[in-house]
Amino acid sequence: MKTIQFTVDFKSFCFGALTLSALLLMANRPDHDSAQPNQSGWPNQRYQAITGKDTRTIIIDTQTGRFLVERPALGVPTWAAMDFEEQYRKK
Repeated sequence: MKTIQFTVDFKSFCFGALTLSALLLMANRPDHDSAQPNQSGWPNQRYQAITGKDTRTIIIDTQTGRFLVERPALGVPTWAAMDFEEQYRKK
């Protein structure tokens, strides 16, 4: 039975390494459209969702301070709208 031997010279190795690094650099190139700063009028990162250990979900509007709290009731989730300012005044 014949044994197969592969030999790679230095020039082929360098060409393969250069091709692989060029391919990885092109694949990981960041999008310039999604990296825009959060300006007024742009809804980027306006809403944040938080999930706790008790499986309640809170959705916060970071511009107005209003938030929704999920209140699970018999398998059907209901939402209660609240405001940070109103909650602070109650204390």
